[in-house]
Amino acid sequence: MNYVKEKIGKGLHVPQMAEKARQIGVQQVNHAEKQFPYLERSLPSPDMSTDEKEKRLKTIKDISNGLDNIFPWSPIPIGIGSVLGFVPFIGGTMGSILSVYQIYLSTTLGIPIWLLMRMVLNIVIAFLLSLVPLLGGFLHMFYKSNSYNFQELNNWMKGQCRSSSAGNSEGKIRAERKTK
Repeated sequence: MNYVKEKIGKGLHVPQMAEKARQIGVQQVNHAEKQFPYLERSLPSPDMSTDEKEKRLKTIKDISNGLDNIFPWSPIPIGIGSVLGFVPFIGGTMGSILSVYQIYLSTTLGIPIWLLMRMVLNIVIAFLLSLVPLLGGFLHMFYKSNSYNFQELNNWMKGQCRSSSAGNSEGKIRAERKTK
């Protein structure tokens, strides 16, 4: 975290508030996962080669970086989503539509429903933050929903690679994920 962003964020406790909201949301999704076992099902995925999956993952990463951190050289790293967040409602709506495209591309990889729910939750939190005039754009700079979504997808993809190479069944992978 750079110096300017750190000083502004620490003074207003924005990163802590955003992370706390995200953790509460993740806890609620975890509770829903335990309550509704059908969330373990995955969305149907087309037959893709490894190269196609890697290209799709790179595209999702590029979208994530564009929406959350397109100007990495600036003192406060902002993305298109942060800039749009300064325009109440309309900007947040446009940013959310772009974020939903990232989720759509993720669904083509056959993600499970629980991961889809987490991704949508991150987008909803970002949208709600952007509804606050002027302050919403500032808050959006600290809550990087698209980066969180890409991290979740990447972690799930790594888990899939480990399971296919080790020959584990999908149930064992789910059990390992829930014990962590």
